Amino acid sequence: MAFDKDAFYAQLGLPDVGLIDKRIAKKMVLEHGQLTSADKKTLSSDVDKLTWKYTLKADTVQVLPYEDSDREYLEIDLIEADLSHRSRAPRIAELLQRAIPYPVLLVMVEGDAFCVSVAHKRFSRAEQGAIVAEGFLCSPWIEPPLSEIDQAFCEALALPSLSRVDFYALYRGMVDAVLARTCGELTGTFVVDATQPEQDRRQRLEQCHTMERDIRRLRVAIAKEDQFAEKVELNTRIKELEDRLVRTKAEL
Repeated sequence: MAFDKDAFYAQLGLPDVGLIDKRIAKKMVLEHGQLTSADKKTLSSDVDKLTWKYTLKADTVQVLPYEDSDREYLEIDLIEADLSHRSRAPRIAELLQRAIPYPVLLVMVEGDAFCVSVAHKRFSRAEQGAIVAEGFLCSPWIEPPLSEIDQAFCEALALPSLSRVDFYALYRGMVDAVLARTCGELTGTFVVDATQPEQDRRQRLEQCHTMERDIRRLRVAIAKEDQFAEKVELNTRIKELEDRLVRTKAEL
């Protein structure tokens, strides 16, 4: 079953008046900022097409603009990137998020699968008028038929499910949905917890990933270790990490 882009966007409940469906020249991204030769090669070889699909503005979704000393959210754009390879998708997402000064819901598509990228935007403290992207986050790759957790994710991303107080609140809801789906890879459930600060949840997620990496590293070390006492010590450390991992996952 192929990924039906039109059905996905329809499920998001985006207004037809916000449909742009305009191709973006990759040259615009390649000329933006200080890209390394490797970055330019990745964009040239791995990105088949960029499309500006939708723009959400105050007069199309009845959402107030948001402005403070750190950021200005006057609209949200939905950008679609068709990829030939997904291996470097996180880097591609970061490059595209940095290149576009507005808050972006980036949908990356490869064959039958898709993933969603978000990143907060703020004013640069070092360069007047510049916009900085930070807090990069990509959902796992999702393939049809959608699982229960993936369906819940799509529903949480839908416009009717998000706060309409202002564009910052709206985008934070999108970020929370992507974060919840990422946490769901570890917990097996999809939970958007509005009472839990985003940064706290991100920190626990990173702690889980760090502990998983450490456990894998220690298991490799055990396989290479000849001394019984050292094997026991490594197994003890693994057990401690596994217990901490279980507790941290429960807090996600």
